Amino acid sequence: MNTKNAVQTQDKTEVQFTPFGASDKIKLSVTMIREFIAVPTKSGALPSPRDCLKFLMLCKGKRANPFEGDCYMIGYDSQNGPSFSIVCGIELFLKRAEWDKDYDGSESGVIVDSTNGIEERAGAVVYDNEKLIGGWAKVFRKNRNRPVYKTVKFSTYNTGRSRWEKDAGGMIAKVALSQALRETYPTVLGGLYTQEEMQRVTEAGEGVLTIKEPIPMPVAIEETAPKTQGQDRPEISEAESQPGSLIDQAFKIIGENNEQAVSTWALGTGKIKKGQSWRALSDDHLTTIINAGKGFMNTVNKWIDTGK
Repeated sequence: MNTKNAVQTQDKTEVQFTPFGASDKIKLSVTMIREFIAVPTKSGALPSPRDCLKFLMLCKGKRANPFEGDCYMIGYDSQNGPSFSIVCGIELFLKRAEWDKDYDGSESGVIVDSTNGIEERAGAVVYDNEKLIGGWAKVFRKNRNRPVYKTVKFSTYNTGRSRWEKDAGGMIAKVALSQALRETYPTVLGGLYTQEEMQRVTEAGEGVLTIKEPIPMPVAIEETAPKTQGQDRPEISEAESQPGSLIDQAFKIIGENNEQAVSTWALGTGKIKKGQSWRALSDDHLTTIINAGKGFMNTVNKWIDTGK
């Protein structure tokens, strides 16, 4: 099956589901994943429709909302070519834990080399005369006598950039908490990794670790699938079924205060040209924004924070 036919086939598999802890359904499709969620590899490779479909079905199965930052699709160059992994927000881990009636809270902090020697400290504060060595975390359950306890090494995960430069203590504490939560709840969190864990180190090939540089968000991929007719005609989207122009509907989601941010995102991801505003987006892109709903601005804000 060629890429053109694959995209057309996969778009027919658009799904609707209610994310974990939410009351409203969301729509998710291969096109949305490729344009708004997938992050390319360092070499610029984007996920195939098959990769996107796998991510789509996992989101549905785990009831994870990628527009709310529950999970992302991160690409990396492995020995066997481009590969894509699902990376989650720490909030997804905490949501799953809090749903368990036996969950009894968690503790996390940093491991530092201070004037008193090596010590574990709750929280993320590291003083100027101290050296950050790692992070620790404990997860408690009412039906267990001992907590799950994990420690992680700072040098393994530190990138020296972005949040790791500004809040190294907070980041390494999140890594430790991620590992402790995953070990506590292997059924619902097994195989999932948080953004803090995967920002620097990705597994390439058979146990070979490579440094992953910051990756910009992908440029939008234009639709190539031909329009269908008769009984193969796709269902009318939410955007097409609502009154008012596409720009008016999108504006209700974006809001006046966020117009500049959306224009910056649209320019940076190649969806508009220099000097244009977000209102120059194509009908397909506007429709995707409308279908994404309130979660769209989370995607934009996330890109502004980490995608430049």
